[in-house]
Formats: sequence, C-alpha cells, structure tokens
Amino acid sequence: TKVADNDFQGKFDKVLNFLSYRAHSEYEINFYMLRKNWPEDVRGEIITKLKHLKLIDDEDFARQWIAHRSFSRPAGKSLLKMELRKKGITKEIIDRLLTEERTAASEEILAEKLCQKFLPRFKNLPVLEQKNKFYGLLLRKGFSSSTAEEVIDKLLEKE
Repeated sequence: TKVADNDFQGKFDKVLNFLSYRAHSEYEINFYMLRKNWPEDVRGEIITKLKHLKLIDDEDFARQWIAHRSFSRPAGKSLLKMELRKKGITKEIIDRLLTEERTAASEEILAEKLCQKFLPRFKNLPVLEQKNKFYGLLLRKGFSSSTAEEVIDKLLEKE
C-alpha cells in the first residue's frame, strides 16, 4: 500500500541519516531501530536493503575502526577487541583483522606515540613514578604488559 511504502521510505531515510555521521555495524543499526520500536519485519527489510546497497559490511566497518583508532586515539589490541565486540563484530572478524592489521612492531609504535604525548607531563617525576604512570596508561589503553615494559624501558633510556 501507498501508506506502508511511505512509512518504510521514511524509516529507511532515518537509517540513512544515522549512517551519514559515521559507518555503523549491523548490530548498531539494528539497535538503533529497536530503540525506535520499529517492527521486526521492517527492521529486517531495512537491513536486507542496506546489505543489497552494500551499506552494511561488518568487516569493512571493523577495518575502518581499527585504522581510525590507530591514527587518532591509539589503543592496544585488547581495548580494540572490547570496543568491536560491543559493536557486535564477530570474534572471527576481530581476530583475523587484528592479526592482519596489528603486528607487534606496530603495537610498539602506537604505544610509543601515546607515551610521547604524556612525556612532558611525567618528565619531572622520579623515574620509578614515571614508569608506573606510563605502565598504567598503556595497560588502560589495551596494550600488553610486555609491550608496555619494552616501550617504557626504551623511552626512559633516551631521557
């Protein structure tokens, strides 16, 4: 019917607007529609149409998320895993992408980049306190303890 078509188009346009701000995972899009109490058949139809138009791709979304987090706000593998799981990305996709995109060397580079940002803030503290501050920072940002130790030792050697 005409009314049903207009209603679907209106809802579809709202989802397109939601997607205009940034890419979203299928889970996020579905959750958006659930919050609006849209019927299951409409949600399913919209998801199908978005997939057909290639506007939903969880793997591509996860790849973009990892790249963005590497560039703007560096985070270690464990924090990225947690963020992506919250966004409904499957464990298989996350594990595969993190293996492809994040080597131990790139983890170290990102951890160093993060520490460099905080160096001026910590540089007047005693060495042990500096180590503790950097260590806590890196672990909170999802870096492994071995990466943290390596980066901190290298960083404080230079000082």
